[in-house]
Amino acid sequence: MMKKILLFFLCFFLAGHTLLTAQEANRTDDKGRRQGLWMDFYPNGQKRYEGQFKNNKCVGEFKYYDEQGRLKATNTFDKSGEKALNKTYNESGTLIATGYYVNQKKEGEWKYFSSDNGVLILLENNKNGKVEGVSKTFYDTGSPKSECTFVNGIREGAAKVYYPSGALKEEGVFRQGEKAGIWKSYNEDGDEISSENFTPPVLQGFE
Repeated sequence: MMKKILLFFLCFFLAGHTLLTAQEANRTDDKGRRQGLWMDFYPNGQKRYEGQFKNNKCVGEFKYYDEQGRLKATNTFDKSGEKALNKTYNESGTLIATGYYVNQKKEGEWKYFSSDNGVLILLENNKNGKVEGVSKTFYDTGSPKSECTFVNGIREGAAKVYYPSGALKEEGVFRQGEKAGIWKSYNEDGDEISSENFTPPVLQGFE
């Protein structure tokens, strides 16, 4: 019975402390602009995020947590408050992605890492929140796995796939996200082993 009472008061204290901390932190000025420390909490009382504002703009490092209190990500903002370097972590605290956000959209080069050993497995470029330009994937050994080009978030243009040894395995082109034209496959000695035409046939007699 005593343990239940103590547990009740502990939960009551934590809930009250969380509410008081949020009220003390989440301030706006007379113009309605966020100023100073801001934070938010999950229903279970765990902190969701914390960071500083100045004149309604994010300043410095923001930290984001999961419902168990583990750090999920950080965003480190520049002076404009619009550009932020993101670092995302898995449940074990291993870095699994990093790159820049501009106005909350991915911009420029982003790197993604294996959650098992931290090896780079994907390198892509972004423009206004969509994948743009050359994208490369890698095996856990670090050797290239594939490369292709994106336009406005859609595969477009030449693409190649490699064996773990680095030898070319497959090559062809994409059009509007679909394989098009002739795609060729090779064995690890470089000999062509297959060729497939993905160009739709022209139907005769139809307007």
